Amino acid sequence: MVEFVVRVPESTPPGRRVFLAGDGPLGDWSAAGVPLDPWADGTHRAMLELPPGFRGHFLVTLGRWREAESDGRGHEFFPRELRADGPLTVEAEVQGWDQTSVEYHHDFRSQFLQNARTVSVWLPPGYGIQPGRRYPVFYLHDGQNLFDAHTAFGGVPWGADEVTEREVRADRVPPLILVGVANTPDRLHEYGPQRCGHKRAHDRSRDYGRFLVEEVKPFIDSLYRTRTEPEHTGVGGSSMGGLISLHLCKWYPGVFGKCAAMSPSLWWDREYFLRNVTVSPGWLERCRVWLDVGEHESWSRVGSAATMRRTRRLAGLFARRGLRAGEHYRYGEVPGGAHNEASWGARFDRVLGFLFASG
Repeated sequence: MVEFVVRVPESTPPGRRVFLAGDGPLGDWSAAGVPLDPWADGTHRAMLELPPGFRGHFLVTLGRWREAESDGRGHEFFPRELRADGPLTVEAEVQGWDQTSVEYHHDFRSQFLQNARTVSVWLPPGYGIQPGRRYPVFYLHDGQNLFDAHTAFGGVPWGADEVTEREVRADRVPPLILVGVANTPDRLHEYGPQRCGHKRAHDRSRDYGRFLVEEVKPFIDSLYRTRTEPEHTGVGGSSMGGLISLHLCKWYPGVFGKCAAMSPSLWWDREYFLRNVTVSPGWLERCRVWLDVGEHESWSRVGSAATMRRTRRLAGLFARRGLRAGEHYRYGEVPGGAHNEASWGARFDRVLGFLFASG
């Protein structure tokens, strides 16, 4: 039996619960893995029965990775090592909280689109203490929905930073950088490519592609330690964000080698992408694709069934091109999955695992 005794700084908000996050029985690196009980002496404690000879690491948190312990100066704190060879009391004194791994670049302006938006960047654990390491990058559309409740649609973010930190710390995916690119009021035109015709006058998707490839990516590559090759660069999103991600991988196979199309809006412009997916199909052999659809994508059964038929059709087109399921692409139908941020965030760990842990 191991007793944990944790002391927290005076800056800790009153009444906040304290947790352990660590390997295996220490919470499997969930930020709220093992709750500690507050004691009258100001400490926070828990008794755990660990496997004989257990070796692992842990950190102390306030239930979120954005509120993990720091070194007291706002810098990342190395996980504590634990060796449990018998009855033991482990004491830990937290120096500070409020370490954040998300950096915001507000009012990022595009010369191609003549507008501005916020670009948010999540940096993985270890980024600040391994200066010689470079990282894969995952660009995600609708960036305001990824990390923060106060900017997310309906106040419900994906929690992409929390999910990714858990998966990285648990060694299920390698450390990577997330780049959230916020949308604008012109979202449909930026995310929705049009066929030739009069509607093309409102099609800004090609300019959006240039914005990502010629403005955002060079900025990220110059400011952060990235791996720039297509096999280490992904793009993804949901709904219209999933649709434009597929187009971007087709347009820029030398830039994006990984694609996440979650609940993609394949209905757009009379199924334009489905009708043209095999035109210039070389990108399919060079890109790893995550494709999924929820069971309840629409408010009606008819709408949900139509959405699923389209997505199955795209998976079928991949297979007929000779792509191997589970290797070149993964298609999933999500039981109970809805067309909303909570549902997309709930399966983001599986997206990361397929796209980045396998290659």
